[in-house]
Amino acid sequence: MQKNNLLLALICLLLFATGCAEQGPAEKAGEKIDETMERSMDTVDEAVGEAEDNAEAASEAIEDQIDEINGGY
Repeated sequence: MQKNNLLLALICLLLFATGCAEQGPAEKAGEKIDETMERSMDTVDEAVGEAEDNAEAASEAIEDQIDEINGGY
């Protein structure tokens, strides 16, 4: 019985391995879409980070101007 289970497991493993060896056009297109989405998200993350940095710098500049104005009174 145990030998039969082992043999069945090996056959299933071989079928699975050979079935996944070649990618069809849909799988290739799906991978390209995934890669494009990852690159797009990286670009968006970078842009958001830059925008946050610019907003923080602008906020600090405004605070400095306010401090200068208030220092005169």
